[in-house]
Amino acid sequence: MHAKRIGMKRLMLTVMAVGLLMACGGGSTDTMQRLQQAEDVVEEHPDSAAGLLSQVVTTGMTEEETALYGLLWTMAEYKKANYSINDSLISRSIDYYDRHGDKWHRASAYYYRGGVMYAKELIPEAIQDLKRAETLAETLDDELLRNKIYELLAYCNYKNNNHPLILKYSQKLLDSSRKMNDSVMVARSYTMVATGFANMEEMDSARVYVLKSLDWIDPLDSEIQSEMLCNVAIMFQETGDAEKAEQYLTDWVLKHANGKGYITLARIRQKQGRYGEAVSCAEKSLECVDHKTYRRSLELLAELYSQMGDSSQAYAMQRRSKEFADSLASALLWGVVLAVAVVAVGWWWHRRKVRRLSFRLDEDARRISELRTKIELLEKSGEQNGQEMARLKEELESRMERISGTLLVGTQMYSQLQQRQCIAEATAKEQQCLVDYFAQLRPKRWQEWERKYSGLSTAQYIFLIMQDDLHFDDETIAAALNVKRTSVRSMRSRIKGRER
Repeated sequence: MHAKRIGMKRLMLTVMAVGLLMACGGGSTDTMQRLQQAEDVVEEHPDSAAGLLSQVVTTGMTEEETALYGLLWTMAEYKKANYSINDSLISRSIDYYDRHGDKWHRASAYYYRGGVMYAKELIPEAIQDLKRAETLAETLDDELLRNKIYELLAYCNYKNNNHPLILKYSQKLLDSSRKMNDSVMVARSYTMVATGFANMEEMDSARVYVLKSLDWIDPLDSEIQSEMLCNVAIMFQETGDAEKAEQYLTDWVLKHANGKGYITLARIRQKQGRYGEAVSCAEKSLECVDHKTYRRSLELLAELYSQMGDSSQAYAMQRRSKEFADSLASALLWGVVLAVAVVAVGWWWHRRKVRRLSFRLDEDARRISELRTKIELLEKSGEQNGQEMARLKEELESRMERISGTLLVGTQMYSQLQQRQCIAEATAKEQQCLVDYFAQLRPKRWQEWERKYSGLSTAQYIFLIMQDDLHFDDETIAAALNVKRTSVRSMRSRIKGRER
């Protein structure tokens, strides 16, 4: 009788739930329609998308609707150049898409959170998100998304002063822009590639790309045009062709080239022995907001005053240059300290989260055993405590479902490894599910590792699974983790250091 009452109760709850869903179905449909309308226009008309999103009633949205809303809202605000936006909404979207979403939504969510991080000067976090977006976008038929990712990764590495990666992503951006037949982006890409080569002191290659960029200059806006013409002038000035350089340094270029044109003209006048004019041009170049150009202007002024015999002014310029360099070095030092602190906190949080996941699984298994014992005792004693029996069975089902979910994810992850697929994008929870599943699958090997090693991380256990259980070579392990082979050897060394 009691079992029948429980069955009827569940049936009534199911009917009520279906009724509520049917009653709310119109609202949910309307919400998804508005979101889809916003998604259709957000790329080209972010203001219109923002207007549609403002009409969405956010209370009572499903998890899928909340994720899409967060992505579209962030896209719209980012495209409207509102870079001070909070990243909590897009982070929730990423959390959902990591579990349920398709690759396009995942890649887009990571890209836009990377853009928000870049705008906030959180460059390590931006690069981490953009690299995830890049890995996903490489497998998609969306050249525009790849194009945007490459461009922002180039800018991030410019901020990090990483010249090889600036060049790498500028070249990828150029190839992508050619495929899209986007003349504006092709022109910008040529300039970025030239800058990348110049930063690496490969001047011959830089000059080739600077000249190629001129073939694409017509459709560009005035600011980019002046920058490109100034770069050509710099190139000719450095090769000693002052006459050719001055042809490109028109009044319009000098005015719009953000100080770089004036320092180029100052060097030309210096070689011509016209020191007074050179000083005047160099002083105008101090208006440049670019730190590198500003410091070069100070150094050039010190050099010019020294050549003119004005030792006091030369010393003053040298002192200003040193003070400016010291202030930049101090800012960089604090930036490094902050980045290290962020990484340390992130590592601690990851370890804490993984340990909690593992502990919860162990606790679930222990509690399931206790619940089964209690239920058996109640059934044997014949006590008619229906509510207590129902509560125990409900808790038992819940914990068994949670364990089965964990093992299901672990099974899927292990299957991906067997098929030699990359698991670099797996979340901490998915990685721990893989480890928990393996502990059940190979208990003897797991116990052997437990005896042999002390305090291994989840990533290190996954490494051992690939090395000792699946017998992958270093190249296959590197591909699965999306790391270099040197990183594989480094991880093996760290694991060996954990031997008891």
